[in-house]
Amino acid sequence: MQKVIGLDIGSYSIKAVEIINSFKTYQIKNFYELEMSYKDDVEKNVVLAQCLEQLFRDNNLQADRILTAMPGQYISSRIVSVGFSDPRKINMAVLAEVEDAVPFNMDDMVVDHQILGTAPDGQTRVMVVMTRKTFLKSFLEHLQRVNIDPKLIDVDSLSFYNLAPYLQADPDECVAMVDIGHEKTSVCIVQGGVLKMFRSINIGGAYLTEFLSRDLESTLAEAQNVKHRVSRLVCEADPGIGLSANDKLVAERMTLACNAIVKDLGRTLYAFKTWDRTKISKIFLSGGSARIKNMDTYLGEQLGVPVFLNRLDATDLKIDESLSEKALVMPQSVAIGMRSVVSAKKHSQINLRKGEFAYVQNYAQIMRVGKIVAQVLGVAIFLLIVSYGFRSFLYNRQMVELEKEYQKEYSNVGISKRKSQGNLDFQKFRTDARAAIQKEIAARKDAVDGFMAASGTSSGLLALQDVSLAIPKTVKIDVTQFIFSGLPGQAGGKLVLKAETDGYSSVEAIKEALKKSPTLSDLEEKQSGGKPGSDNKIIEFSLNMTYKPAGLGHKG
Repeated sequence: MQKVIGLDIGSYSIKAVEIINSFKTYQIKNFYELEMSYKDDVEKNVVLAQCLEQLFRDNNLQADRILTAMPGQYISSRIVSVGFSDPRKINMAVLAEVEDAVPFNMDDMVVDHQILGTAPDGQTRVMVVMTRKTFLKSFLEHLQRVNIDPKLIDVDSLSFYNLAPYLQADPDECVAMVDIGHEKTSVCIVQGGVLKMFRSINIGGAYLTEFLSRDLESTLAEAQNVKHRVSRLVCEADPGIGLSANDKLVAERMTLACNAIVKDLGRTLYAFKTWDRTKISKIFLSGGSARIKNMDTYLGEQLGVPVFLNRLDATDLKIDESLSEKALVMPQSVAIGMRSVVSAKKHSQINLRKGEFAYVQNYAQIMRVGKIVAQVLGVAIFLLIVSYGFRSFLYNRQMVELEKEYQKEYSNVGISKRKSQGNLDFQKFRTDARAAIQKEIAARKDAVDGFMAASGTSSGLLALQDVSLAIPKTVKIDVTQFIFSGLPGQAGGKLVLKAETDGYSSVEAIKEALKKSPTLSDLEEKQSGGKPGSDNKIIEFSLNMTYKPAGLGHKG
């Protein structure tokens, strides 16, 4: 059994959900929330650290794993399309695909990606998520000040994808999850269990408070108290009957303020419909502002899309009954924590804890293992030194014996019959050897010239020539094997090309170039992959194809 905490660090409050996760099942057991009280003379970062420490201390929170998410305001994302589906190739191509679109040095970014699926045009869609290292470092430092070291860091708006399997929607429906928080609104769009889009909009419930403060000429604290007391919008279905004149005025002003949220939500949904050409059939609403009466009805009227409150206690999620009254404010923290549930088949796969920010669970254990490894390496190096010294001694003795044997044999056969006094006449030996080598070179040259004259019409050589001409000169390629098999009674034949290059994109360029050759056909990629020991910097591949000389009715 494992205890997991999904930690939602908002600007208004900190929320934590406790999930008891076992091998076959799970239960969302507890939910905790602590509002943050900001003071003019205390920095927000200090207040955040104090509230985090208080939340964990007051509720005696302890967990085997802590999962959290970065605010979407600090995240950039792109959806790119690639012409292959191999995860290894995609992993290598991601950085190249987004490098030109990011106005920062990629060395200063933390990048992760998730494969979304195959588009109708056959291209593989990949979602790339990025954040600057300075943002992630600052985020982790705030947590580590109070001894919180999350094993995984997701993106807050993207994490709602973890709730998609539990929504009450038809399999092919395109639905949006909208969470109106304090300073931002998260949007996550899913269709048929496949993530389509996520976005953070920089407007939320705090805007309603600020609007009321300006409109009613009151302080923010007074405006917030009025907002919480009235907590109602007017709409066609509920024009505010039964409210006092003052309360109805507040409800009307809150409704007017909500138009800013409606406007940004409308733009987001319209942009998605334009890009994906899919209509959203329903919206699931959550967040603190979702508790304002008629918020769901008003959004539905203005956006022209049915809006339903995203009450997690009414879904298939295994939630403790005592948490039902928190159903509308829990979704963000639950969404983060559900990454730990092994039974969830489709979920966010983004984890920003990569590279220098990777999670290390037990430093002491690593140090012990490192010490053992160092000791083993020390013994191995000592044995290598002893072995080298022993072999050096043996090799020196063998060299002396070989010199003696060489002198003995040279005195019996030698290119020269003459002997020097006591030693070989190496000057005469060099002259005779040079003459013999030059004679051999001339004989080999004659043999090559004869071979070229006799084999000028060889199908295998012509095929090799056509392959060489077809491959672009700008593509790096090292051919390791070229096998040509002639067809009985026919010109042409089958050939196998095995080679190495510097990336999967180069493999694709070579294949496309060979397909355009008029003498080559039936191109088939048999295998491709990173060369062992090259850290995927060298790609080995093998291509089979058919060769027909030009003028034989071949169609490329």
